[in-house]
Amino acid sequence: MKNKLLFFAALAVSSALCAQENQNFGKEDVLAAFREYNPAALEKAALNPTYDDLLNQVAAAYCAARTENNRFEMIALVKNFDNSLRLQAVREEYANGRTLQMVSGAELAALDERILASIQDIIKNVFKNTLQVREMQIDRYKEQMKTVKKDDSLSKEQQKTAVADLKDKIQTVKTEIKTLKKNSKQKIKDTAKAFFADIRSEYNNDQKTLLLRAQTVETQAVQTDARSVKANHKKPVAE
Repeated sequence: MKNKLLFFAALAVSSALCAQENQNFGKEDVLAAFREYNPAALEKAALNPTYDDLLNQVAAAYCAARTENNRFEMIALVKNFDNSLRLQAVREEYANGRTLQMVSGAELAALDERILASIQDIIKNVFKNTLQVREMQIDRYKEQMKTVKKDDSLSKEQQKTAVADLKDKIQTVKTEIKTLKKNSKQKIKDTAKAFFADIRSEYNNDQKTLLLRAQTVETQAVQTDARSVKANHKKPVAE
């Protein structure tokens, strides 16, 4: 559950170039998915240059094999684009809150509770979109099944094989939906907690890096001053 939801919510996608565009989903496929499954995002992009830039960055970076499963993963990514931005905003809010706490000495006791609640709300939306996409996937397989049954170019045996394959795919997705729904409230809470733990860990690591850099700069400055003082106290050489 954690990996699945975080994958759908993740803003960053593979930046690998599509070596063979006809065999991979790329920018135009992502933009087409936005037009069909999240047109509201394109409307925002038309009014907000920053939002438009982020959307196009994601579309340009996306690259995945052109398979049925990846098509629905791409749709989920598109439907959760705003959720990805919200997660990034929460990450920045936490970092700013912790920095304010450190600099001012103020106690922001409610910071963790507020951030965790925000993450949980976002993950809940991601979960909802995930289920919607899985239902869409089932509908797609059912439509394919109808098409196969009406296809006179296929033999009875070919139709039977194709229908059996589609039924297996439908059952696989239904099993996934059942798994997602089982104890879903707790799963959403656990996923939110795990994501929040990652944010805190990232912030702490960043602070350690900044501290080490500051200590290095300070040490270099002290050494420079020491060399300067030592040089100034040297006795002049007699002519």
